[in-house]
Amino acid sequence: MKRIVLTILFFIPGIIVYSQQAGTSSFDVAGIKVILKPTIKDIVNVSMYYKGGVANYTDDLAGIENLALLATTECGAGKYTRDMFKNRAESYGIEITGSSDYDFGVINMNCISRFFDQGWDLFVSAVSSPVFGEKELQMLKEKVVSGIRQSESIPDGRINQLTMQHAFNGTPYARNPSGEEATIRKLTAADVKNYYYNQLVNKNKMFIVVVGKITKEEISKRIQAAFASLPVKPYKRVVYAAPALEDKKPLLEQRQLATNYITASINAPAMTSADYMPYRLAIAALSNKLFIEIRAKRNLSYAPYAFATTRLMPFGVMYVSTTNPKASTEVMLDLLKKTMENGFSYEELVSSKSGFITNNYIKEQSTAAIAASLGIAEVMGDWELADKAAELIRKVRLEQMNAVLKKYVNNVQWNYLGDLTLAGQEVFGSGI
Repeated sequence: MKRIVLTILFFIPGIIVYSQQAGTSSFDVAGIKVILKPTIKDIVNVSMYYKGGVANYTDDLAGIENLALLATTECGAGKYTRDMFKNRAESYGIEITGSSDYDFGVINMNCISRFFDQGWDLFVSAVSSPVFGEKELQMLKEKVVSGIRQSESIPDGRINQLTMQHAFNGTPYARNPSGEEATIRKLTAADVKNYYYNQLVNKNKMFIVVVGKITKEEISKRIQAAFASLPVKPYKRVVYAAPALEDKKPLLEQRQLATNYITASINAPAMTSADYMPYRLAIAALSNKLFIEIRAKRNLSYAPYAFATTRLMPFGVMYVSTTNPKASTEVMLDLLKKTMENGFSYEELVSSKSGFITNNYIKEQSTAAIAASLGIAEVMGDWELADKAAELIRKVRLEQMNAVLKKYVNNVQWNYLGDLTLAGQEVFGSGI
């Protein structure tokens, strides 16, 4: 099961821990919040974020935001036709994309410093004046529909969809950010254009993240010149209640596969909670336990694991693909219960901290990853959570790590894709 970040993902769920090369700061320019992290890297990343995600539209428009943001960089913008935009980006090694996920949309530009003028020009065009031509949008819609079909046909993609639909039934999160084939096909160029300019382009809904070798003065001048005239409209930040995950019946779907796919959803704290870091470390340690018990000791699955999402409605997941669903779910549930009862060892705390920090420092090599970390943290409530991540991780105590699963896990919600003759209510137990 692919870990969605974002996503991204579109993104691997979580945050990037980075060293304090230079102070990160935030300030307003032309009514838009800007988060700037100067670095010594020769790569500059600029991202325009649009808050709301799936909460911005209704079920019948599922996928419209992702389609609109994709179109900003794939259907022409400003003085550039589709081909001119693409060719200019390729000529200067500029990476520029648009997309939308559960909690936000983004237009992202990555380039080397000496070609920043060219990258900025494309970025401004994509944000300020995208062209939603019928012909270009129809080609993009076919591409999106193909991706939706592929995601549904791939077991990992489908079990992720089932997990989201089950956990968030009746909430905006039950919508697929990519949309459904039926909703995408009925969207016209006029629909998408209207959505982008009238729903997304709003200074109160937007913020910019900049990471790279650039000064506050330079980026401020550029933002003022490019975006001062963008509209300001009322916007109320979406506030979700945590999902109860009360449904104790497994969600089962028949598909004849070589192996069967299973997820178990559990509750999780928000990124702004003091429990967030202890929970992340606990899930990392639980993931290691799953690998040892299911893969190493019993050879029931190739790659069982657990992960936690970083979303406005967060949750944790245990995952396994197996030819023996009954034995695998028994081990998963038993391991979770024992871990909640007995807790983790000091060695597991140290190992989780070390692994978390080491893996994320490796990701620090990417300017885009640092920018994404700051952007996601801001959407979750405060960009400084990303800036302080290393310090917060180091401060986690063993008693916090041992208490967090007991606090949040009161039920396990099972999802299954595979041979139904091997699965039934009795296979998934009675929960916690």
